[in-house]
Amino acid sequence: MSDFHPLVQTLATNLRVSVSSLPKIKPLSNHLLDKHGTVNGVIDGENLLIHNEFFKCPGLRKIHIETARLGNLDILHSVFFPDPQYDLPIFGADIVATPAGVGAAIVDISPVNGLSDTITSKLSKISGKYKFKEVRALPLWGDEIFSPYCKFLRLKDKKEQNNFASLVQDYIDVFCHEVIQKQMDGHDDHSWVPVMKRLDGQIWYCKQQKKNDKTRGILAKCFNQIWADGYLNDVLFDEPMTPPHHGYGSMSGLYTENTDSHIALN
Repeated sequence: MSDFHPLVQTLATNLRVSVSSLPKIKPLSNHLLDKHGTVNGVIDGENLLIHNEFFKCPGLRKIHIETARLGNLDILHSVFFPDPQYDLPIFGADIVATPAGVGAAIVDISPVNGLSDTITSKLSKISGKYKFKEVRALPLWGDEIFSPYCKFLRLKDKKEQNNFASLVQDYIDVFCHEVIQKQMDGHDDHSWVPVMKRLDGQIWYCKQQKKNDKTRGILAKCFNQIWADGYLNDVLFDEPMTPPHHGYGSMSGLYTENTDSHIALN
């Protein structure tokens, strides 16, 4: 990805470094994800290239870093999905860039059952640290899932691009600190209620994200509607399965602790 927009390269590299610092980090693999490691297509005569990287660690059921190019449009998409058995939010950062500039840049630590006082305190300070000239309006579905500290921007110049990279790093540092600190909730009745609330919150987040008709439309035009729906449902925003409880056994579906992958951290 050496010829991607510089901000795409910077953010992707920084995210990989942050991922590598997480305890017991390992590649995430299954038959659905493996076949989408690299995706090629053509839309209106322009080549589409998508490269996906997937990881997991205790506390996070799926870490997804996607870099893509469509014509002269460069895209970075990243989401860090928590295991609902841990009291963790969702981290996400995306940008859409062309040689002319960065038309869309978003970063957030999104609640699935509220944000802890620790995260709220840190984000309230960080979110006002950098100044940007143009704040974009979130789509209606986004208003329902993002935190008050979500930043959705059009970046005007190189200084703003650098500031956004620093902002994303500050957010991911806060998030990774929480991942390292958190322990899995127990399987007793007292712990099960917040686990289920977090499960429902993450499912809601995924359902709202899948309302992004622009992404669906591009993928459907390049491939077909069935492929686009499958990519959104199984790769981008797959919904978590119900965790184990009271001896009923694991129902975690796609992601098990002993899966391995050829995808490497680099």
